[in-house]
Amino acid sequence: MSSQSFFLILLVSIFALFASCSNAYPLSTHKRWIIDDSTGQRAKLVCGNWAGHLRPMMPEGLDKQPLKNIVSNLVKHKFNCVRLTYAIHMWTRYGHHNVSDTLATLDAPEVVEGIANNNPWVLNVTHINVFEAVINELGAQNVKVLYDNHVSKPKWCCNDDDDNGFFHDRYFDPQEWIQGLSLAAKHFAGNTAVVAQSLRNELHGPRQNVDDWYKYMSQAALAIHKENPNVLVVISGLNYDTELQFLKKRPLEIDLGNKMVFEVHLYSWSGIGTLKLGDIWTKQPLNRICAKSIKGLDYRAGFVTMGKNAAPLIFTEFGFDQSGGSVADNKFMTCLQTYLAGRDMDWGIWAFHGSYYVRGDNAQLDESFGVMDSNWSHLRNPNFADKFQLLQRKNQDPTSKNPGGYIMYHPLTGKCAQVNDKNELEVASCESQKRWNYVGSNILLDDTKKCLTAGGEGLSVAVSDDCQNQSSSWSPASLSRLHLATTDKDGHQLCLQKDSNSSSIVASQCICVEDDSLCLDDPRSQWFQLVAANV
Repeated sequence: MSSQSFFLILLVSIFALFASCSNAYPLSTHKRWIIDDSTGQRAKLVCGNWAGHLRPMMPEGLDKQPLKNIVSNLVKHKFNCVRLTYAIHMWTRYGHHNVSDTLATLDAPEVVEGIANNNPWVLNVTHINVFEAVINELGAQNVKVLYDNHVSKPKWCCNDDDDNGFFHDRYFDPQEWIQGLSLAAKHFAGNTAVVAQSLRNELHGPRQNVDDWYKYMSQAALAIHKENPNVLVVISGLNYDTELQFLKKRPLEIDLGNKMVFEVHLYSWSGIGTLKLGDIWTKQPLNRICAKSIKGLDYRAGFVTMGKNAAPLIFTEFGFDQSGGSVADNKFMTCLQTYLAGRDMDWGIWAFHGSYYVRGDNAQLDESFGVMDSNWSHLRNPNFADKFQLLQRKNQDPTSKNPGGYIMYHPLTGKCAQVNDKNELEVASCESQKRWNYVGSNILLDDTKKCLTAGGEGLSVAVSDDCQNQSSSWSPASLSRLHLATTDKDGHQLCLQKDSNSSSIVASQCICVEDDSLCLDDPRSQWFQLVAANV
């Protein structure tokens, strides 16, 4: 045995030892929830997408930072899960290929130099060895893995004419696909960091049809379950994973035990139903568009979490320009936050990674949707921690014995309503937020008899003992139901609003609460959501 081979075996063994000591665990399902088998409590997955499906066929960023540092940043920024993407051909055609040989075909010397400086061991191993090491390091730092089949042929995804979108496309042979899924499932069956495995990312293209979907998705799900009965099997829908509504008439009747999970995706440009253009978020009233999007989400995918046959639904892809440069993305994202928070969904943001080795003809291309910057060292969006703080918490657990209540959430900032020492409302951290109860038309501060009361136009909203006052009577307003409105002594409608110059919450004239096509003002400063919580 060569010294190089001995070193590789030793390295992988050390990673495996650390992974076996992690607190990652098998997961199962209970109605709409994902459950930790060891405790019986809910396990909420908060995932960052980490791409590894492009032509280099390994997780991005190993040219930018040491592997341990990348995973440490995931943990630092409160992700407990990674949706780690891969290409089927890596398993079926390139399983024994050396990373150096592949990189030599890509004409990207700066990538090779970066890997040599940060993770030199990568250059002497196979693509599968790199995935092993990455997954073992994730496990060592207690990060769970949703191992996601993104494409068959390694490349950027997706376009309708990419020949990679649906069964029997040029690069999508169903039998080779199932073979690759089975190889991956068997390979990682003993690795407790891998808690979920998906079937396929964003089925798309002109060949789409439900009969083939049922046939091949059933075969693939059962193949994964056979090789690794402990892993959750994540099932995607049609039309870039925005549609599962065909399951209403014809459920997917296969026996995966309690391991079946569904997934859904959405971006500002993909829309729901007739909403297809990103600029619709800037050219139509926002309350209307947000309301239609949420209704469409529930119709096409959210329904799987409801009723007697409820199953978990993971929002495995959504994203926005983290540099803040897209008004449409920003409006879309604020609306989507209310959906994720209101249902306390498991989710995965696209993307955690800040760059690509090679995408198209470009080496070390920046990812503007990346949580990390192009050097993988800092947050791209300095407000990320605030914006996602409530979404990263577990707020609902079916096993909780705690009394239920509400968190008052301000999605534009990501913060929550608190009561200061003057008994006035302000937005602040959600870490130790006050709970609220909605009794009749009063919004009561938990464990008190004090209720939310508006003092008047432009004045701070406070909590008071005067709960019979008409300014202490609140109801949701607008199509989005995201405005909390009351009336003053003169009968004028006022809404909660975050003050533009401070953290104070004031009462102000309501913005676009009527469904007026000409009202295009931005109402998000007035969006407040009562989010159910029992944790």
